[in-house]
Amino acid sequence: MTKLDIRRIITRYINQEASQEELAILYEWVKKGNNKEVFKKLVQADYLVNYEDRPWDTEVAFEQFLHTIKSKENGKVKGLYSRPYLWKYAAIAVIFLGSSLYFLLNQQLFEKVPLNVGPDQITLELDNGEVLVLKPSSNNTVKSKNGTTEVSVINGVLTQRDKGKTSGSTRKNTLSVPIGERLSVTLDDGSVVMLNAGSTMTYPSSFESADRREVLVTGEAYFEVAKNPNKPFIVRTSKMYTQVYGTVFNVSAYPEDEINEVVLVEGSVGVGTLFRESLEGEQMLKPSQKASSNPREGNEFLIEDVDVSPYISWTKGILVFENEPMGKIIKRLERHYGIQIDNRFEQLEERRFTGMFDEENIDRVLRTIQAHTQFSYYLKNEMIIINEPHKQ
Repeated sequence: MTKLDIRRIITRYINQEASQEELAILYEWVKKGNNKEVFKKLVQADYLVNYEDRPWDTEVAFEQFLHTIKSKENGKVKGLYSRPYLWKYAAIAVIFLGSSLYFLLNQQLFEKVPLNVGPDQITLELDNGEVLVLKPSSNNTVKSKNGTTEVSVINGVLTQRDKGKTSGSTRKNTLSVPIGERLSVTLDDGSVVMLNAGSTMTYPSSFESADRREVLVTGEAYFEVAKNPNKPFIVRTSKMYTQVYGTVFNVSAYPEDEINEVVLVEGSVGVGTLFRESLEGEQMLKPSQKASSNPREGNEFLIEDVDVSPYISWTKGILVFENEPMGKIIKRLERHYGIQIDNRFEQLEERRFTGMFDEENIDRVLRTIQAHTQFSYYLKNEMIIINEPHKQ
């Protein structure tokens, strides 16, 4: 699975720049889940900004959107903009809606699109939708179908070269690393990012035309950011953003984890929420500090001093647990070894364990934990089943 940025399409739609393909994607997105309500709020806000003297009917406006956007199937793309009373001053609305648009759409930042690749393959989706399958275990180079993009993986580090790049153009890529794998990527500015198992990162192939360097991470990533005071580096997750001032840090933001974390190794970063993105709203970190999102406190982060070693040990293939509950350890083992674990011993979830593992296989890890925390386990259909002691 990969993720498609819907925000760009809506902005292009409001600015009357969306292509037929983008309209089709937008139409399908609006029909799913709570997206209809999100889109209705955007349409309503735009209408109220520009047409305060006219009565507002959310359902009528939304049905008009469905009718006009549906016309794409008959090749009547111009019909989408045939209602000037609704879209004539859309550019003004874009300015007014900037922060609220970002907040609303960050509730559902991306639409998942299925790919015809195996779940255990590392993939790079290019801006045109083409998917390249990468093999980090061997040095290799892969080219796109049109030959304009060349991706090399040398010693576990990905680099990308784009030919025929036009001035001002920005091509976005989505790199997906499955469970059981890790991969580093060198970005256009020289920054190096290592993605942990079960992680994705969306990033531009070039920062040349941008006023800031921005990437989106789901999962866990370790950053070594090249300094450039003229172009701030920003890392976004589903719950927070990190503004970087030339530094080394780790971001953990797996979807199944309630809390997002940023651990600063060296340098300086500021963290903030997606709702209130401003320098005044940032909380600054010092080296050897961790910021954790707090769903109960809204914009505030829990900041504490930590030993950074356990948080970045995964970059060297080492697993470190420090008084962690077994429920969290199981998630990390699944990602690290690429195997499913079914825990049927409920009391085990909150029991805590401390340990460090380097080259050990998962059987050795479980046996070591088993010596301190009693449980039984066995392998069935490529899944590890954990039960109460002596119960099969």
